[in-house]
Amino acid sequence: MAVQTRPAPGLHVEPAPRGRWVVRYEHGKQPLSDHLTASEAQASAQRLARTEGIPVVLLHDSYARVHEVPPST
Repeated sequence: MAVQTRPAPGLHVEPAPRGRWVVRYEHGKQPLSDHLTASEAQASAQRLARTEGIPVVLLHDSYARVHEVPPST
């Protein structure tokens, strides 16, 4: 029997109402942080990912596309 492993949880940067951007854990309902710009939210997610050892940050843009960004840029 093969052992299945779950992928490591990631952080998501998503557009929010009123033009803001939020950072949340994968499957998280409540935002971890709220930002004025996507760049600020991405930087916050990358810092948190480095601190917590999270290997994946996913940026959801305004056009519903998802981009993987490294936690260390």
